[in-house]
Amino acid sequence: MGIALRNGWKWLLGSILTLLGFSNVFIGCKKEYGCPYADYKLVGDVKDSKGNPVEGIRVVFVPAENYGSDTTFTDAKGHFEQDHLRILDMSTGSKVLFQDVDGSDHGSFKEKEVGYAELTVEQTKKGDKNWYIGGFTIHADAVMEEEE
Repeated sequence: MGIALRNGWKWLLGSILTLLGFSNVFIGCKKEYGCPYADYKLVGDVKDSKGNPVEGIRVVFVPAENYGSDTTFTDAKGHFEQDHLRILDMSTGSKVLFQDVDGSDHGSFKEKEVGYAELTVEQTKKGDKNWYIGGFTIHADAVMEEEE
């Protein structure tokens, strides 16, 4: 009887808290009511081994936690820029992949990976000392090796 009563109270309390918006649902951040967030922008340049810009390279930001990745492509000047990345964890496991996906249109290059240690992260906007951490720009440049 005592165990059934305790379980009933837990169920009732859990139901009330859920109705009020409190839950322990894990949605890509800490088990809290809300998630810290920040604005991220990824920028950089891709060149070949001779220093020439490479167009058409797919640039994929892969965050440390597997919350999905974001993709952009280099322009005719080898530059790429992407605002509003969906990153919940910018930490040591994060990386940027550079992939030649346009065939031989702009040359043929091996895939390149730039790890967290090679990225430069610059804070561009201060946080609000609450959930908003601030704005950041991630700089990632790459020199692509030609396929043999």
